[in-house]
Amino acid sequence: MYKVLLADDEPIITKGLSAILDWEDYGFEIVHTAESGEEALSYIKQHSIDILISDILMGEMSGLDLIQEVKSIRSEIKSIVLTGYQEFDYLKRGLLLGIENYLVKPVDEEELLKTLQAVGMKLKVAMANSRAKESTTMLDNTMWSYLTGEIDKHDCLERLALYNIHLNQPYYNVSILNIEHYHQQDVVNDIRHFLETNYSSLCFNNPNQEIVIIFGGASEEELIIHNQRLVEDLLQEDREIGSFYLTMGKPVRLIDELEDSFTLARDYSMMQLHLEPNILISNKLTIDRQEELKKQLQLKEYIVKRLMNAEEESLELIDLYFKNLTEKNNIISPQVAKKYTFDLISYIHHSLQTEELCLYSAVVERIVYSSDIRQMKDILMEYCYELILTIHDHVHLRSPIVQNVLTFIHTHFDQGLSLKTLGQQFHVNAIYLGQLFQKEVGVVFSEYINRYRLEKAKELLKTTHYRAGDIGKKVGYSDTTYFYKQFKKIVGTTPSEWRKI
Repeated sequence: MYKVLLADDEPIITKGLSAILDWEDYGFEIVHTAESGEEALSYIKQHSIDILISDILMGEMSGLDLIQEVKSIRSEIKSIVLTGYQEFDYLKRGLLLGIENYLVKPVDEEELLKTLQAVGMKLKVAMANSRAKESTTMLDNTMWSYLTGEIDKHDCLERLALYNIHLNQPYYNVSILNIEHYHQQDVVNDIRHFLETNYSSLCFNNPNQEIVIIFGGASEEELIIHNQRLVEDLLQEDREIGSFYLTMGKPVRLIDELEDSFTLARDYSMMQLHLEPNILISNKLTIDRQEELKKQLQLKEYIVKRLMNAEEESLELIDLYFKNLTEKNNIISPQVAKKYTFDLISYIHHSLQTEELCLYSAVVERIVYSSDIRQMKDILMEYCYELILTIHDHVHLRSPIVQNVLTFIHTHFDQGLSLKTLGQQFHVNAIYLGQLFQKEVGVVFSEYINRYRLEKAKELLKTTHYRAGDIGKKVGYSDTTYFYKQFKKIVGTTPSEWRKI
């Protein structure tokens, strides 16, 4: 039943409308009648309705004023106007407000019924679209949570069963599709519909502006054929997706291993930087990655060397680093660009052994929220400029003991560290070391090591697919529960929420 509200300052009109049709026989229910615009608005603010039928002139608040107010708070409500006028100004304003129809008094029964049925059809379509969108979002979240280790296989399969989806093929693989026109929602919807209609596949959008595809097949060879055929289909001119990369993870036989296939597809996607677009990237494709990685390492080392000498030439090198990332093309996925940017930030931070944790944390978070390569480059250049201004002064003001302790922390942060063990390591009284550390670094030892470990955890959450609990152990937290509490307290989100940002 669609809920209807009648509003007219003449009760005889609302009574007549109530009697003119067998409303419930047609799927409509009159839930309220109001004698003023103010009364109608008050009811709508507190109750749900689908259709508003209002007289155009009612005391202080006209029907059009009422509709305008209703649109601002409940835009999904459909409105029909009753009028004894055919004035153009009224018609014009009503059309601008998006009303469904004008019904001239006395209202014709047939015209009212036709209008209601047309509005009912619109509401039905809107409700179906809303449910489909909600269903798609929930399905996307389920698959993404499973592939990133947030939920287990049993939980995933249980949720998929609600959509009547069953993963029972002999072989599966996860592929990642990056398309140039990802921000055009109709293009993405068309691709998803095409995949699910023409392939044995399940696909979803992930938070990294990628379409993730889970192909099913009878053999590894069949999965390879699916991926190769998809490339051919995507090259059709009517697809309107622009340039693209399709990255294929390894075929697996067990649902438990889908995460491994996804991880490998992610690793292969880094090859986008060295390849022309519109191809399938898989283990069948060979390039000299070691040579490319060697070149990047040499450039990173050169950048750090210039930063250590406080040379502004390092900023030009940052620009060169990003030019190298995009020299093949300009459509590498934001996720790939972020991974390389995080890699450079991490390399600079740990090579310089800087204790500017606030500065480092800020640049990491800004990169997380950045959406394009140019923005990432600007953020990184600002970070390097701040380092040039600050790092050397801080280092020169520190005593050799504290500098050695910091170096040891940066290398052994994943181990059990305390002032007592460090005092023994460097032959200095633990109490004196704690006082000296706080004086020169600016924070107490326990807070420093805690924040340093959390920064490392944030890096791993963004650049690896380890489970959050395992990451806590890798950065030095023996108690997983304590790691979660500290992460939530200091970062402001849970590890899982941070990973999805």
